[in-house]
Parts: sequence; C-alpha cells; structure tokens
Amino acid sequence: SIWYNHIVGSTQKSKEELKSILRTNCFETPKPLNILLKMLNLVTNDDSLILDFFSGSSTTAHAVMQLNAEDNSNRRYIMVQLPEICDEKSEAFKAGYRTKADIGKERIRRAAEKIKLEKPEYKGDLGFKVFKLDS
Repeated sequence: SIWYNHIVGSTQKSKEELKSILRTNCFETPKPLNILLKMLNLVTNDDSLILDFFSGSSTTAHAVMQLNAEDNSNRRYIMVQLPEICDEKSEAFKAGYRTKADIGKERIRRAAEKIKLEKPEYKGDLGFKVFKLDS
C-alpha cells in the first residue's frame, strides 16, 4: 500500500475517533475516516452519489458530509445496513444501541452536529432519511 497508517489512519485510530463521537467503544472495525476522505476526494466530483452496502457505523456518510463541508460540494450518499442485532454483552448494547443500523444513524447525527460547530459557514444538507424493509 502507498497509503501508510500515519497518513490515512488505522482501525485502532478509527475506533478512537468513533468513541470520541459516540462516547462509547461500540464498534470493533470501523473504517478509518481519513482513508474514506482521501478516496472520495480522488474518485468523486461535486455531485456524486456514493453507495455503501455495508455501512456499519456509517463512516462513509460521515466522510461525505465532511468532504462536502470542506469543499462546499453536494455529494450524496446511500448507506445500506441490515438491522443486525448487537450482542447483549457488547458495549454498543450497553450504550443503548440495539442494531448496527442504530449505531450508524447516531453517528450521522453527531457527525452532522460536529460539522455544524466546526464549519458554521457551511449551509449544505446534513440531514438524512431512514427507510426500513417491509416483510
């Protein structure tokens, strides 16, 4: 790899980032935010639609919103996460998250709030909609 851990991050660093956002260690293998920022910056344009079929803690959504705020663009995202139940013994479950999708939704909310605080001049869309599968 030409992207070293000190440049784009590691799973350990991404766990620490997620813990700082959600205030609990609720996800074992989040994607590093910096690597997604770097990838999105390389392969998307101002109005791209980014799709993540295994969204987990929604790092991709966080990265899209962050990059939009940085370059004042209008990328959109679709996150797909089955309502995989959190283990009752896990930190996530103890923190009140019942599914991985719940973790992702809360991360998106908190990342949006953080972006509003850090980039108050950014007026882009930081909201999201949730759709659930029907039987």
